[in-house]
Amino acid sequence: MQVVIRADASRAIGTGHVMRCLTLATALRERGAEVTFISRMHEAHLGALIGGQGFGLRRLPPRAGSGSPDSPTDGWLGATWDADAEETIDALRRSGDVAWLVVDHYAIDHRWEERVRPFAQRLFVIDDLANRAHDCDLLLDQNLVASMGTRYDGLVSRSCALMLGPAYAMLQPDFREMRREVRARSGSIRSILISFGGADADNLTGRALAAFLGLHRADVHVDVVVGTANPWGPSLREQSAGCSNVTIHTALPTLAPLMSKADLAIGAAGSTTWERLCLGLPALVVTQADNQRPIAEAISDHRLARWLGDASTVTEEDFAAAMRALLEQDLAPDWSRRCLAVVDGRGVDRVAAALLLTRETALRVRPVTESDEALLLEWANDRLTRQNAFSSAPISASEHQEWFRRRLGDSDGCRIYIAETLDGVPVGQVRFDHRLADWRISYALAPQFRGQRLGRRLLDLGIRELARAEEGATLVAEVKGSNEASRRVFDSLGFTSTRIDEDVIVYRRSASPT
Repeated sequence: MQVVIRADASRAIGTGHVMRCLTLATALRERGAEVTFISRMHEAHLGALIGGQGFGLRRLPPRAGSGSPDSPTDGWLGATWDADAEETIDALRRSGDVAWLVVDHYAIDHRWEERVRPFAQRLFVIDDLANRAHDCDLLLDQNLVASMGTRYDGLVSRSCALMLGPAYAMLQPDFREMRREVRARSGSIRSILISFGGADADNLTGRALAAFLGLHRADVHVDVVVGTANPWGPSLREQSAGCSNVTIHTALPTLAPLMSKADLAIGAAGSTTWERLCLGLPALVVTQADNQRPIAEAISDHRLARWLGDASTVTEEDFAAAMRALLEQDLAPDWSRRCLAVVDGRGVDRVAAALLLTRETALRVRPVTESDEALLLEWANDRLTRQNAFSSAPISASEHQEWFRRRLGDSDGCRIYIAETLDGVPVGQVRFDHRLADWRISYALAPQFRGQRLGRRLLDLGIRELARAEEGATLVAEVKGSNEASRRVFDSLGFTSTRIDEDVIVYRRSASPT
């Protein structure tokens, strides 16, 4: 399978887009895909890193001064949107049959996507802003912000599948591996990590380091990470000269080892947020851009980090006061435990599965567990699921929790199965509710796996599992007459149908393997 990724790095936009796409590209390659990048050669581009990791790279030339005054992010693109689209199309024509085009760029919207769409089978957008319309088949926003479930209403079509929240944060494999060894932090702070990403144009690193040095805490070690695009490297080394408890790090392949040993992090509220949470690392955060403010507000509200303010206003004294307060008291372990509960490090597996799963991919089923509660609620409240349900009203978290816990403890009256890939990525669920003489069927595919004609396989796997305990039992399903996809699934599995009225069709069959 051929996958092409359109992403850029520069001093203006930082390195985060390309870095997370490299994580995705590696996961896709490990699963047999061929991945090529299309990137514009801005100052501080990461072309050498992309090529050094063995990925193909189509280079777009820098076109300084071509940004549109109507959109400040056009300057980040390095060309007008239509010029960039044409250059991307030319690169796609030279890439063969492209199964997925992945776009991770704040300066690209539905206009570009509509123009480029015919040159790839499917289009996947990675976004963080929810501030513009998209024309795509699948959209990922890994952030934790208020009203996440409705954030893209009106910005994407109803047929667009959404992957929303930190469960899809695409972290390097090191974080998942080191998570297994990490324990919740507690007690005294003895190690601090300062890292403000690849560029840090405002030199927040220098402010935080100066604040720490002013505390005169020789008993605390500080690791300072200087990103590849950070222009302040020389001054930071001069600033820390002679300090035996300060170590400067550059060109690190991953932050996972430093995060795993730190007791506290100081950094931005960008993509590194999810890495810190995955390893249960408490943090003081500063927002470096407007798009980081909703993230900072949410993680502060959830008590996952302490937000000090924006880069333009946070002073050395602010850093010093926040550090002093934490250094003078022990870390409560519930802070670290809250972080660990949000991100499990498997987001890139879920995203790769969404792109590569086909009708031939091996699946298995398992009984539902307590840990599936949030996942089932997410699926149940998906826009298309609610549209096809007989009750279209969204389900509240409290209502779902009460229902789920009743069902979980009632194996005689309810059986719920999760279908997943062999590496444990959930694909959908099948539920059987016992009603007098029959078992009523409900099922749902995860939104990102729609369009692959997996409904039949999902339901068949669920029926086979139920038949182990209830072979010969009568199965019944009620389907909206307008839900043609489900009607085809039940017809293909040998159910007989009876139309009750224009809106309802009832399907029946015995519980036995097909």
